[in-house]
Amino acid sequence: MPTNDRGLSSNAGMTHSMKLWLVVGALVVAPTVVYGWHDHHGEARRMSAEIRREWRDAVRDSRRAMAEARREMLRAGMERRRAIRETYREATRDTRERVRQTMRDARRQVRDATRWYFR
Repeated sequence: MPTNDRGLSSNAGMTHSMKLWLVVGALVVAPTVVYGWHDHHGEARRMSAEIRREWRDAVRDSRRAMAEARREMLRAGMERRRAIRETYREATRDTRERVRQTMRDARRQVRDATRWYFR
């Protein structure tokens, strides 16, 4: 037996509709509550972490680029030295061949002159 015996309510379905509206409202507001309340310190930490990450990546990339440039300089220097050495070898080889040919010609001329003289 109810404590307050006033009889039937004139809007008996209102409690159900109010519960329905409260549930719908809670479902609509829930993402805002979960994602909308920003922790300002946490956001600042996340931003500084992202900045640190980007800075680290940039420094790493620049160091790699510098190391690659140094390697390229070393390769170019070694290639230049190799080319100089090869050019020097070819020049000395050509000079040696010319000297040998000149000596052969001189010996031949001496031999021919000796033969002609002592006939």
